Amino acid sequence: MEEKIKILLCGDVEGKFNSLFNRVESIVKKTGNFDLVLCVGNFFGVNNKEFEPYKRGVKKVPVTTYILGPNNEDTTAMFQEDSEICPNVYYIGKRGLYVTTNGLKIAYISGTYNNEKSRKDYQYSFEDALFLRDVCIKGSDNFRGVDILLTSQWPTNIIPNDKLKAPLMYPADIVSWLAVQLKPRYHVSGLEGIHFERPPYRITSADTPIQAVTRFIALARVANPQKEKWIYAVNLTPIDKMKMSDILLKTTDETDCPYDVAELSNTVIPQNQKKRSNETSQFFYDMNAPSDDKHHKKNKRAKVEFDQNKCWFCLASSNVEKHLIVTVGSETYVALAKGGIVDEHFLICPIQHHQSSIHLPDDALDEIEQFKEAVTQFYARNDNVPVFFERNYKTSHMQLQCIPIPAAAQQELEDIFQEEAECQDIKLNKLEPTSRLNQVVEGNKPYFFLQLPNGNKFYARIDGPKGFPINFGRDVVAMGPILNKLDRIEWKDCVLAKEDEEMLVKRIRTDFEPYDIND
Repeated sequence: MEEKIKILLCGDVEGKFNSLFNRVESIVKKTGNFDLVLCVGNFFGVNNKEFEPYKRGVKKVPVTTYILGPNNEDTTAMFQEDSEICPNVYYIGKRGLYVTTNGLKIAYISGTYNNEKSRKDYQYSFEDALFLRDVCIKGSDNFRGVDILLTSQWPTNIIPNDKLKAPLMYPADIVSWLAVQLKPRYHVSGLEGIHFERPPYRITSADTPIQAVTRFIALARVANPQKEKWIYAVNLTPIDKMKMSDILLKTTDETDCPYDVAELSNTVIPQNQKKRSNETSQFFYDMNAPSDDKHHKKNKRAKVEFDQNKCWFCLASSNVEKHLIVTVGSETYVALAKGGIVDEHFLICPIQHHQSSIHLPDDALDEIEQFKEAVTQFYARNDNVPVFFERNYKTSHMQLQCIPIPAAAQQELEDIFQEEAECQDIKLNKLEPTSRLNQVVEGNKPYFFLQLPNGNKFYARIDGPKGFPINFGRDVVAMGPILNKLDRIEWKDCVLAKEDEEMLVKRIRTDFEPYDIND
């Protein structure tokens, strides 16, 4: 007998991470381990402060959790760094098919539907839906359906009008079309803030008269005051491993299919649809593969081509935000950090494109040292001292972060950095005064570099599948014993309006003039 896979399904979390993970932990203690938690709807909300301890690893996520992408502009930025949102929580991607090691097939599509060319990052198109259909059914001579379909939006006509207290906000015909195409055993949705389960039905047609039962489940928001159901447990044997007699087994509460299967089965690709070029595959089952099945390859990563003209930090690029520049030298420049922790949070960057400091020519390195000394003197006028760090990981242009901290806060700074590094399983090595970074780190390897106000320098090699916490340096400096600005860890939460940035830079340029190496 095939072992069943235990999954927890969850509705909109909307920032209530403690309620979610405490409940998951409680369920695990009562009923045993689960293989996965799958979240639909809005994972992030207006207030996401509860997420920081999980992101830093202070609190643990008890079961591996996969989440769908954003459904609105406000939370889009939370999904742009990496697939691993925090330890044991993964953004599953825009659309694709995740096949577990046991063979369970989970199809998903993130966001809300908009087929216009002007659609936002949190919206998907008919082309995305077509892609998902093709990934699921191509190469399958006897397609039985998928085990689970995750869509934050509801399919239209799934709930009888007499069951509605108010009109649905997020129904979509394209979701109904996907359901008919993919014939899921469980279809899970969120966003509407209510719990609803439709009695089981079969999505059958002339082409597929033999079909497993589908169960539609909509889940409410986590810890909602109405106490509507927001978490749901299922135990599943993968459909491809089920006996035909089990697939055909009738249930006592089966109902008619809510969809016009004949109409939704015959949808074809519009004439203006073009085949997609090959894109970078990032998650699970080649989610960004082209539709042509002969090109379907698992975990094949396309080579990323860098376009220097689009670099945000090359001074000659049209994308550089020149209003943030404080001063420009011969080889490097100083700029206000966008979304800085404090007003005088700077970046020192090379004018030309170089990926990291160990790739810089000697003239640029010498000028950076001059700018570091200038920044140190500039900060000292307010009894502050600088913390410098560079992360050569998931970046394309070298940036040295410069953050002022109170001089009194530097006493235990090294111990705090080492303790935080140890908590995150990072080995922070001291760089000897006689050594250079390029002597201890290979030129093509990622690394983290740190210089403390007392001049001591440290580095961490980044290798292995675990990667490196993107915000490590910023996390530590923002901590209570140093700056006590935990609400400013995410730079995207701290971005000022352009007018405010311009006013701030104008003031800083004037104040920085006595220290500028160009004078």
